[in-house]
Amino acid sequence: MLPDGRSHARWTLWGAFALLCALVSSSGLLPAGANDGPSPMAKQSYFFGALGLISMPISYRRLWLRLPESKWVLLRLAAVSVMLLGVPAVVSEWAQGGVPDVSQTALFALVPFVVVVVAMGLEPVAGEEFAVRRFFAPALAGFGGALFLLSFNFPVSTRGRTMFGVLLLAVVVVGFASAWIYRLLRGFGMMEALAVVGLSNALFLAVCSVFSGGSWSGVSSLISISSLCYLLELVLLVWLLRELSPVRLAARYLVVPLLAVLEGVAILRPAFTVRMGAGLVLLIGGAGYILLSRKQNSDAALSIR
Repeated sequence: MLPDGRSHARWTLWGAFALLCALVSSSGLLPAGANDGPSPMAKQSYFFGALGLISMPISYRRLWLRLPESKWVLLRLAAVSVMLLGVPAVVSEWAQGGVPDVSQTALFALVPFVVVVVAMGLEPVAGEEFAVRRFFAPALAGFGGALFLLSFNFPVSTRGRTMFGVLLLAVVVVGFASAWIYRLLRGFGMMEALAVVGLSNALFLAVCSVFSGGSWSGVSSLISISSLCYLLELVLLVWLLRELSPVRLAARYLVVPLLAVLEGVAILRPAFTVRMGAGLVLLIGGAGYILLSRKQNSDAALSIR
């Protein structure tokens, strides 16, 4: 039995992870603002900027004090957070014309496998062992399940294949950033993390939006239930990036499509097929093992504490 404090902290992490996955998977079901608002990249830039500006007055003093000694750490954190959040947002929007959203979701289900591969090559943090080798097969199984359930189709056009290649590169970048940001955030408080992650991604997305000719008008359309839920998603994600191990948190790329499929089954009630059954078994088995497996004294850095 865990002490009451540790047990409470563990259930808090489970609850935050479950809420994050539920919000992401059901985002398309929530009422959105007006359609004539800012472009997607501009919209995300506003959201990240809002989080950064709200948290900066609380954290600027600590960030300023650590600047002389830790400026390179701050720059690395900003760069890695952009790799994790900003880069896939830009690439996904750019590739929509050649790779459907469903196929993109299936492709990003490969992220947990990439995180496992990267984490296997990392040195232990503060004496902790990254016992991640056992997640190798479950991560691949979860990816296979996502391919079955989401009906992934490889693009046939040259433009589509180019976009697929760039998306695959983005998956690798996200996996690498997922493994490294956990190490970088260990020395930062929550408000400091929100300030650095929010402002760096806001700037990156704003620049990308300007170069892509995105619209910045209609800011009032951002006031909606979906916008509030997205802000909550960002806060939960930054908090979990600090508290949850990279491999466990990367399992959200398996849990989110699983929840989306289950929501679709509940609403549309399609005919059950062998492919659907195989996909569910692989996806549930892979994600479940990554999230629930425990090994005493060997994966303190990977367990949901």
